[in-house]
Amino acid sequence: MSEYVGVIKFPINRLHMELTNVCDFSCEFCPDSRMKRKRGFMDVKMAKSIIDEVSVANMVKLLVFHVMGEPTLHPRLVEIVGYAHQKNVVVCITTHGANLGDDLLNDLIKAGAKKIIVSLQTPDEKTFSMRGVSGLSFQEYADKIASIAGSFIDQRHGTELTIGFLSSPLRKLIIPIAKDLCIADTSKKLRAYLKLWAEKILVNSKIEYRLPDVFRQISRAKCFKENTVIISDKISFQTRIVGDWATHFNQKNVNARFGYCPGMQDNFGILWNGDYTFCCTDYDGKTSMYNYNDTSIKNYINSKPVQEIVRGFKRYRVLHPHCRQCLGDRNMLNSFVKQIGSIVYFKWIKRN
Repeated sequence: MSEYVGVIKFPINRLHMELTNVCDFSCEFCPDSRMKRKRGFMDVKMAKSIIDEVSVANMVKLLVFHVMGEPTLHPRLVEIVGYAHQKNVVVCITTHGANLGDDLLNDLIKAGAKKIIVSLQTPDEKTFSMRGVSGLSFQEYADKIASIAGSFIDQRHGTELTIGFLSSPLRKLIIPIAKDLCIADTSKKLRAYLKLWAEKILVNSKIEYRLPDVFRQISRAKCFKENTVIISDKISFQTRIVGDWATHFNQKNVNARFGYCPGMQDNFGILWNGDYTFCCTDYDGKTSMYNYNDTSIKNYINSKPVQEIVRGFKRYRVLHPHCRQCLGDRNMLNSFVKQIGSIVYFKWIKRN
């Protein structure tokens, strides 16, 4: 049953709970190396308290263990997942997948994780070089991901697997992180990657017969939108456009005055130390105004600053300095295009 807290409708789609901001990858498209805040791991007592509040108030549809960092590095991840399951809170784990050995994967499934998102992102050897990981070859990594997918074909359980891919359309104009950053910059390339990975997972499996239908879905994929390809009842591919959050907040921008972001209406985050953040790109906690240790989730959502930010976006007005930087760009023309684009993307493209 829906209810409103001010202008924000419950339940919110996702709460991103950052179990840690430590990661053993160093991806070029991720701002991990630019993050200035302290590294650490969420206290288990805090994690369980957050889960208790979410469970009682029915305020979010999905609890996602991710903002920054690699959640499989948290030493008590399985315990936290199990606790959420006991409290009837639906859990999603976002991971690069390299640490998902058979034991950990099986433990997470038994603990009741509803979804595991493996951020494959870079689907071949050339692009895998962007991940900044030593001691792991692309072939070893690819075999690991294929093995994980295979276990979801062969076992019957309630956990779903999503394998994520990136695309970089119009990268030199729209996303000038670095002109050399190229991951499926055309729909043709994206479809080719998806087909190769579909074959890698399905050929010689007991559901190989699904390949023609999967190929039909892939033939409709476009690099300039988010795509979902259903591989089986438990496995899907998802594609999204790579963002420029790794560099965007370190440059001088012409700040936005108008635009749109679903922000708090769609998702918000709690960092490992309890700081709230209302922005999925806020890797350094610059939108943190409250901490969970002092302010309940419901009181945070009902706070005057958060309500004003959301009310502003409902009128296509950008109020917070972080949001103005995020929706701005390097010059007046790019900034104007991005502000218009934010409305078109979130109100039309992302919904279709």
